[in-house]
Amino acid sequence: MQSNELDNRRKALAVNIGKNSIAILSSANRNYRSRDVENPFRQESDFLYMTGISEPNLINVIYIKNNRVHTVLFRDNTSTQEKIWEGSRLTNKEIKKKYGFSEIFNYEQYPEKIESLLKGKDRVFMEFNINPKLDTFVNKNFLKLGRTKKKNIIPLSQVTQKLRLIKSNYEINQIKKAAEVSIEAHMNAMKKATPGIYEYELDAEIKYIFNKNNMHFAYMSIVGSGKNACILHYIKNNDKLKNNELVLIDAAAENEGYASDITRTFPANGKFTKEQALIYDIVLNAQEQVIKNVKPGTNWKEIHAITVKEISLGLIKLKLLPNDLNKVIENKLYQEFFMHKTGHWLGLDVHDVGEYENVTFVPGMVITVEPGIYINSSNKNVPKKWRGIGIRIEDDVLVTKKGNQVLTKKLPKKKDEIELLCNQKT
Repeated sequence: MQSNELDNRRKALAVNIGKNSIAILSSANRNYRSRDVENPFRQESDFLYMTGISEPNLINVIYIKNNRVHTVLFRDNTSTQEKIWEGSRLTNKEIKKKYGFSEIFNYEQYPEKIESLLKGKDRVFMEFNINPKLDTFVNKNFLKLGRTKKKNIIPLSQVTQKLRLIKSNYEINQIKKAAEVSIEAHMNAMKKATPGIYEYELDAEIKYIFNKNNMHFAYMSIVGSGKNACILHYIKNNDKLKNNELVLIDAAAENEGYASDITRTFPANGKFTKEQALIYDIVLNAQEQVIKNVKPGTNWKEIHAITVKEISLGLIKLKLLPNDLNKVIENKLYQEFFMHKTGHWLGLDVHDVGEYENVTFVPGMVITVEPGIYINSSNKNVPKKWRGIGIRIEDDVLVTKKGNQVLTKKLPKKKDEIELLCNQKT
C-alpha cells in the first residue's frame, strides 16, 4: 500500500477526532485452531485501514501536535526464536519508511509513552476487548487525569465506519481484483459441476482458484445443492449434487484484506427445469431493477422496496402469494420466501462497517445487490413442484458519479449464459 494512501486516512481520522484527542488502535491477536496450531492471521480491519500492516502484537497511536498528524507504532523486532520458526519480519526502519510512521518504539515501552501522550488530551478514541491489558491501562490512566470513561473514551468505530464507507481508488482497485479472481472461481465451479459429485468438491475447485492467485477466501463458502440452497448460511457443503436440482454458490476471494462477494445459482445438470426457470427469472428481474436504481441520491430503503415489489409481483403471478400486492407488502407475506436485506456494504469486511438508516448513496460506496427466493422443501403451503428451490443472485456494485458500475458483471447470470457455461465441461 502506498504511504500517501495511509497519510490521507490518518489525516482524515485526526481531523474527525480533533486536536485535543488521541486515537489508540490495537492489532488483532494470534488465533489458534487448537493448542499451538494457528489459524491464518487476519488483521483487525480498522488497524489494517490505518497502518497497512498485517502483524499481531502492535499498537498504533494517532494524534495532532503542532498542527501536524503524528503516528506512533509500538512493535517488537523479530526475536531469535521467531527467526528460526517463522523467519524475519521487516525491521522498524523498513516499517517506518514503507508505512510512514512518525516514530516506532518497542512494544514494552507503550505504558510509559502512552501515559505521557494522554496528558492534555480530552478524549480517547479506541475499541475495547481487542487488547484487554491496554484497555485496563488506558482506563486507569485516564481516570487519573480526571476523565470519566463514559464521557471521554469514545468507540473509534464512530469515526472509522464513516471514513471507510467511501472507498478510495486504491480500495476500489483491490475489490476489483478480488472480484476478478472470484469470477474465475465461480466459472470454474460451474464447469466442474455435475450430478454425483459432492458440494465440497466444488468448494475445493473454488479455493484452488483463490490459492492459485495468492488470495484467501473472504468468508466460508456456501455451496448448497437442492434443499440446502434454502439455508441462508449453509456451510456444511457435504451433500451430493443430484439431477434436476439447483446449486447455489456464495463464495468470494479477499485481496489484501478487501473482500468481494458473489452468488450464482445454476442447475447441476446444466439445464433449468420449468419451475426453476420461472423462479430464477423473478430473482434476476428484481436484481436488475435494483441495480438500475443504485446511484447517488438513493438509499437502502428505496432499493429494498424495489426488491420486495418485484419479488412479490413475481410470486403473485405464480400464485404463490395472494393476488393483492398491497396486502402482501403491508403484511410482509413475501418474507416466507424472501427474508433478508437486498444487500450490504462491502470493503475490508465482507459485511462492511457503516450505518444503513438515513444514509444516502454517494460516489465511492461499494454495495452488494443480492435478492433471493427460498421455497423450503418442508413448506406445505405451496405445491410440491416448487419445494426445495432456492435461488440467490449477488453482484458487487460501485456507486459512481453518473450511476453505478457492476464490478462482477463479467460473471454470467442470464439463464442461457448459465446453461452454456455449465455445459462447457473441463
